[in-house]
Amino acid sequence: MIRVLPRRTVLEQPAGCGDDPCPPPSRPQEFRDWFEREGYVHVRGAIPPRLCQAGIDAFRREVLPDHVGFFERHASGKFERHVYTPAGFMKYPIMNLQDLPERKYAAFRRAGLNVLTHPAIQRAMRVLCNEPARIVHTMYFDGNQTTWAHRDGHYIDAGQAGSMIGVWVAAEDIDPQAGRFFVLPRSHRMRVPGEEGDPNSPEYKQRMADFVRHGPLDCLAPVLRQGDVLLWSSLTIHGSLPTADPRCSRRSFTAHYVPASQAYQWNVRPQASRRSMRFNKVDVVLHRDDSSWLRRLRNRVREDWPRTYGMLQSLRKQTGG
Repeated sequence: MIRVLPRRTVLEQPAGCGDDPCPPPSRPQEFRDWFEREGYVHVRGAIPPRLCQAGIDAFRREVLPDHVGFFERHASGKFERHVYTPAGFMKYPIMNLQDLPERKYAAFRRAGLNVLTHPAIQRAMRVLCNEPARIVHTMYFDGNQTTWAHRDGHYIDAGQAGSMIGVWVAAEDIDPQAGRFFVLPRSHRMRVPGEEGDPNSPEYKQRMADFVRHGPLDCLAPVLRQGDVLLWSSLTIHGSLPTADPRCSRRSFTAHYVPASQAYQWNVRPQASRRSMRFNKVDVVLHRDDSSWLRRLRNRVREDWPRTYGMLQSLRKQTGG
C-alpha cells in the first residue's frame, strides 16, 4: 500500500504571508489572480454553519447506520458497504450524492447539494470561470481514507484541460490530527517526472508521493473551520495527510465544477454521462446508469434488496463470474 507521506514540514499558511493571505471573491481580480498563480484559494466562512450541520445530522440519521446498503466509493469506484473505523466513522467517502435514491436518503442528498450549490460557491465559480459552472462529481467524507497525492485532471477534467475546479467544504472544524486536506501551491504549472500512465497504478501513486515528500514545492494543509471552502485547479497536486488521532473525524463535502460552455471528460472511463438535473439553479451531472433494463434491475435490487444484492455479488466472486 502506498503511504501518502508529506514533507517533514507541513505549512498551515503560505510561507511569508499573514494569517489570511487569500483575497476574498468580493475582490474579483485579486481573487482570480491568486488562484491562477497559486492553483488554489481559501474562502473563509463561505457556507452557513447551519447548512453544514444539517448535512452532518442527515448523514448520521440516514446513511451512517445503514450497515447493509451499497454506496459508490471513491477509492475503488465500486458500490460497496460501509467500512467503519475503530471510532465508528465511515472510512471511505461516498461518491455522487446526486445519484443516491431519494426514497432512502432524501434529507442527506438534499442537504449535501444545498452545501455544494450554495450561492457563495456559485459566485466564486463565476469569478474564476468568467461564466456559470456545473457540477460533474460530488463526495462526502466522514473519516479519512488518506487520499493519495494526485491531480484531478488525470481522472476527470473539463474539455480544456485544467479548467475544472475542485471544491472542498469543511462541514465541521477539521482537527489537525484528523488528516487534513493538503495542496502543493503552484504545482499546476509543474510536471512530475514519470506521472504519465495509469493514475490508479501503484507506480503513479509512488511517484506523486515522492514528489510531495522530496520535491521543491511547499506542502500546505490550511486550517479549515466549519463553512470554509477550498478551491483548487484540476492540475494542482493535492491529497490528505495521514490521520494522527483515529478519534477525529474530517466531515466534509466536495464537488468538481466545469465551466458551462465546456464539455467534461472522464480520463479513466470510456465516456461521460450526458444526463443532469437542476438544483439551486446549478446543473448537476447524474452518473447512475439506467441505460438498459438489466442495469435498471441491478440498480433496483442494490437499492431495495441490498442483502440479496450482496449475496449475488458474493456468489459471483466465488464462481469467477
